[in-house]
Amino acid sequence: MKKYHLSLLLIAFAFASSALAQSLFVPTRGSAAVAVIDPLTDQVLTQIPVGNYPIRLAMTPNRLKAFVSNGNDGTISVLDTVARTNTATIPVGSSPGESAITPDGARLFVVHQRGDNRTCPVDVIDTATNQVITTVFIPGHWDKDILFTPDGRSAYIANFSAGEVDVMDTTTYQVTTIPTGAGSRRLCISPAGDRVYVANNKARSVSAIDTATQQLIATIPVGQGPEGLGVAPNDEELWVTNQGDQTVSVIDTTTLTVIATIHTGDHPQRVVFTPNGAQAFVENGYADTVSVIDTASRTVIATLPTGHNPFEMLITPNGRKLYVANASDTTLTVIDIPSLTVSDTIANVGVHPFEVVVGP
Repeated sequence: MKKYHLSLLLIAFAFASSALAQSLFVPTRGSAAVAVIDPLTDQVLTQIPVGNYPIRLAMTPNRLKAFVSNGNDGTISVLDTVARTNTATIPVGSSPGESAITPDGARLFVVHQRGDNRTCPVDVIDTATNQVITTVFIPGHWDKDILFTPDGRSAYIANFSAGEVDVMDTTTYQVTTIPTGAGSRRLCISPAGDRVYVANNKARSVSAIDTATQQLIATIPVGQGPEGLGVAPNDEELWVTNQGDQTVSVIDTTTLTVIATIHTGDHPQRVVFTPNGAQAFVENGYADTVSVIDTASRTVIATLPTGHNPFEMLITPNGRKLYVANASDTTLTVIDIPSLTVSDTIANVGVHPFEVVVGP
């Protein structure tokens, strides 16, 4: 009887582990490919050829399809994430960059790193047919980020060259302009979806926008060169990386004031939180390290080595691993979160891995 129960337990555990297993997709800018990694073994499973200089990847909500922005080709590669093949190429404008898929999975919005000095295109693509539905032109020539409100009715675009956030109605494609600050670069949205925050990289500030009224609530002074943004899981704090100051500003989301400044490493670029909010991880691009911060005490409790120029990070859904894309070499650094140690370095991912996205 005991052997029987043990066998059932082992089968159930194996099934659960398999069900939880998800692959990781990593665009590698210098290899014109997307690497697929098994997070159970931390091994590269395959590399999917795409266009030249793949810089960003957006996944449909069901994770069965991915769209890759090929920055130097003016194209989008369409991936079957189960078969792990490139199934189509969509021509778009020059220098496609950040992209996002509507919450219902029906449309892909692609912003462009360069325009014609007067306007910059946003391509809207039907994810079922892979056809461009429309192209909307907004002022300026350099867009850096895009996200949707949870209901999918509005797309927020960080307009770096114009120093504003452009809000697009996803039904009418009409655009509302919200002046923020010079160098509007990165966006994040609150867990409730009621606020969008933008880092104004050249203005040493962060702007908060009310998504119901599409009005600017406040602009908060922070450090030099703010870029990465992250809202704590409890929605009480917004953390902002200041590249020029080697610091993180902690903003109280009720008072919209800076309540703490934390020193990290050289050129902090991104910040991510563990699911329980107990720790924050900040990668320091010029120091080749990740700072681990205890969010309660707001102190750095560990500094962990990475590869060259850590850029994007991903915490696995179970909160046990942090993957760091080292944008100036060919590796991913794997950090074991419970022990706060580097558990692995995944070699031969591809030249200049840029970000990490969870797939099926």
